[in-house]
Amino acid sequence: MLSTSPQVSIPDVSITDYVLRHAARLGDKPALIDGPTGRTITYGGLAESVRRAAAGLHRIGFRKGDVFAIYSPNLPEYAVIFLAVASVGGSTSATRTATGRFGAAPATAALAATTNSSAER
Repeated sequence: MLSTSPQVSIPDVSITDYVLRHAARLGDKPALIDGPTGRTITYGGLAESVRRAAAGLHRIGFRKGDVFAIYSPNLPEYAVIFLAVASVGGSTSATRTATGRFGAAPATAALAATTNSSAER
């Protein structure tokens, strides 16, 4: 069945660049808000956090083609690490918790990176 909705245009740009394309202009505006606590990450803070996380990943040897598993509650930092991994050419994998939910750990978070020895370096 064909959709009756207008065709979606997908830009030829990385997801990180697309999400952060207005970060400089929106600097102090909220980008991510943690619902339960109200804690906010601004666009400027998001861009800086993504840049720093990506640099850290690269420093420890994370490269294009590597996979980063995320076991985390639903927090704004999930977006930070997701975008950082994407910016260095890696991919993410959300892991299921004991409850069977993705990223629904009650109060703990764990991150794990694996390298793919067959990936281009």
